[in-house]
Amino acid sequence: MVRLDPAFPLRDVEEIGHALTISQALIPGYVPPTVGLLDLRALFYMRNIGGFQTIVLPDRNIVSRIAKVAEQGVKHPFDKPTNIAVHLMAFCQCMNINIEPSIAFHELAHYSGNEIAHYELSWFRAADKAQAQAWVDIALGRRDRLAATGPDPISTKDLAYPLKRWTRNYIAALKVAELELYLTEPLERAIALLDWMYDDFFLAGPAAAFASMYFSPRAAKKRLIKHLRSPDREKAIAGIKNAAWDMTHLSEFARRVSCGEAEGRRYIFATADLGLASIAPLLMLNADDNNLASTITQKVRSWWSSKEAATLADDISFRIRNTSSRPPPSAPAGMKDPLTTWINTGEKVIRGWKSG
Repeated sequence: MVRLDPAFPLRDVEEIGHALTISQALIPGYVPPTVGLLDLRALFYMRNIGGFQTIVLPDRNIVSRIAKVAEQGVKHPFDKPTNIAVHLMAFCQCMNINIEPSIAFHELAHYSGNEIAHYELSWFRAADKAQAQAWVDIALGRRDRLAATGPDPISTKDLAYPLKRWTRNYIAALKVAELELYLTEPLERAIALLDWMYDDFFLAGPAAAFASMYFSPRAAKKRLIKHLRSPDREKAIAGIKNAAWDMTHLSEFARRVSCGEAEGRRYIFATADLGLASIAPLLMLNADDNNLASTITQKVRSWWSSKEAATLADDISFRIRNTSSRPPPSAPAGMKDPLTTWINTGEKVIRGWKSG
């Protein structure tokens, strides 16, 4: 039994949860209950009986909209990311669900520097303070701003330092871009990436999942790596860096999920990008699954023909099962800084591409 405060806006929270569900913006890192991911009874049970804390990991667009609402208010009608952001914050505040935005602010600092990242973070923290009813009213169009509040104190922590996870994902994203530009057949590109990871790099799950969609004949490629074939090759590099941040959001989600159950935490990834939302479930694979190839086939068959999906799934499952038993790839002898070398080599290849 859960006894709600008489002031708890039950019907409003159910309406907001339904809007979030149909948005397809939330991807759970666990098997959701059959009654639905955001069913209030299931969430109360998971917290009060199961003892699990639920944490949402939002991407950059969601976080920036939340901070902007706190600073400037909103205008109706909402754009899609703002609509998801205000509904998400309203639901999380009402249901005592934590939001962890750290990767989003590392991404902002990478592009814009620490000062701008900390300024936005100070407004995000102001937004994240308990104003559940105000967020509900904003989400449902009853008001256009929070109660008067200022930003939190600005921190001086270095958010712009290079994340090792992003660096590795950038190397993988450069390889994805190279294969897209220089190989013709979609399945050939995907297998070549897996060969490279297995033989020379490491099996980067988020990059492999990203590529499984990106290389497919049905992918919306321009949205996944922007400006790849632009005459301005620096725009292409910028698009690849952005893709590496997408992979980093996915890898942080996968990392947290892998240890979440033991820590009593369950994670949900939040994004307004339907491409990322469709890729994220591919990360939830179990190497001990006796039907791993079949499971992967089911997850990728919306992007590939049945034959191609089965071929790709067999290749991925083989590498997942054998990665831990083979010697890890090592850098060539004499290469003192392999990560920097791989980045420089990859960027040179991308900059050297010419259309036609």
